[in-house]
Amino acid sequence: MENIYGYKTEIHAHTKPVSACSAITPEMLVDSYVSVGAHGVTITNHLNPKWIDGDKAELAEKYTADYYAAKKAAEGKDLDVVFGVEIRFPENDNDYLVYGIAPEDTEEIIALIGEGIVGFYKKFKNKKNLILQAHPFRNGMVRASLDSLDGIEVFNMHPHHNSRIGLAAQYARDNDLIISGGSDYHDEGWHALCLLRTKERLRDSYDVAEALRERDIAFEVSGNIILPYRR
Repeated sequence: MENIYGYKTEIHAHTKPVSACSAITPEMLVDSYVSVGAHGVTITNHLNPKWIDGDKAELAEKYTADYYAAKKAAEGKDLDVVFGVEIRFPENDNDYLVYGIAPEDTEEIIALIGEGIVGFYKKFKNKKNLILQAHPFRNGMVRASLDSLDGIEVFNMHPHHNSRIGLAAQYARDNDLIISGGSDYHDEGWHALCLLRTKERLRDSYDVAEALRERDIAFEVSGNIILPYRR
């Protein structure tokens, strides 16, 4: 399986200062994933109601700064830096991962934070992007309506939270949902706990969304290869 799904991409990682909970700079992020031979790393920094107030263009520039810093740090290295978002709305503490987007979408996303997941999905969803609920079985999470989701994150490997992976996997299977997984990288030593494995290299966020949508994928969890769909 490692030979078939030969490309490795992290699709859930956080950097500082944009994600205040992260201890990882963009430069550290790049070095960590180059060191394990990953082909790509997706920065999914936190975007929440704290980002509502202020000039949307300035906020968007501030939010994307870590992504561009990581892109610069990766110059000359065999690593693609990919843009994503982990968004939270005022209604509860749920988090949602969004792929199939570009940094230029950030201003629109910020403007829609007040809409909640239902309004956000109606106004932002298109054929290219994917909107997934992150770690929906963690303590404090409320499972969102399936009408406002494309799928869920099953393999969240954050070492300080119980994401109840077995329950998430069963829920995804019972409801025929798209499955994602990632390291939820925040601190040193947490990198590459879960990598997306694909047959083709994922160069950008649209490639990540398409790979998840097609479901011809595997996950590498601490060196173990997992096929998330029945063959």
